[in-house]
Amino acid sequence: MQPVRSRRRRRFEATWVVVVASLALSGACGRPPAGADVSSTPTASATRTESPSPSVPPVPDASQFVVSNCAGSAPNTPPRSLGRYYTIRVVPGWPDTGDYVHTETLLLELTAPQSYGYGPTKIQFHSDLGPVHTVYSPQATAHSIAQQHATSIAQDTGAPQAVAGAVKDCAVGGEPASVFGFSDGTNAGYRLYTVRHDLLFEIHLFGNGGVSSQAIQDSLGMIGSLTWTS
Repeated sequence: MQPVRSRRRRRFEATWVVVVASLALSGACGRPPAGADVSSTPTASATRTESPSPSVPPVPDASQFVVSNCAGSAPNTPPRSLGRYYTIRVVPGWPDTGDYVHTETLLLELTAPQSYGYGPTKIQFHSDLGPVHTVYSPQATAHSIAQQHATSIAQDTGAPQAVAGAVKDCAVGGEPASVFGFSDGTNAGYRLYTVRHDLLFEIHLFGNGGVSSQAIQDSLGMIGSLTWTS
């Protein structure tokens, strides 16, 4: 018969082995296996919020120009000569804001009253350099030139996100003209082209995010007052 002390010691040792084994198993379940990449273990992290995409002004519809054949009621102001090419009548309240030192094509730039919204809203009259038949082609027309610039609007504006609308036809001073709407991410407006005596003339109307109805009405009045002098 074994002594009582010996039996108690064996029972204690057996219990200790079970406890140690249980602790070891519990630790193994709570850590990655040997050789595992701890850095890839999923951890709680803050929800990632994507930055909202910048809003791009919608492309204006050129129908707002052609519905009146690119002309409106001329203002009752004295004619203003733009180079040797033509005269226009300026709507009161549109100051001259052009920088004529650093451009070769700008004949006149006017800025709309702030009360119109979409400020600054500007209208620019340009006379392009070089004869149309050499810069474009002998068969080039106002429509084909406008279509070419609508296609290359991102390059023309220097804005990769720029887009242009459909080209539509009208008349300026009795000459065929074509116009399209555009948006370059900041400004939105219209670009109009007309050809006379193998020279190309452009009119740009644009504003910060769009152009108000009043600005369009004023601009059509000034375009409608255009009278060729050569």
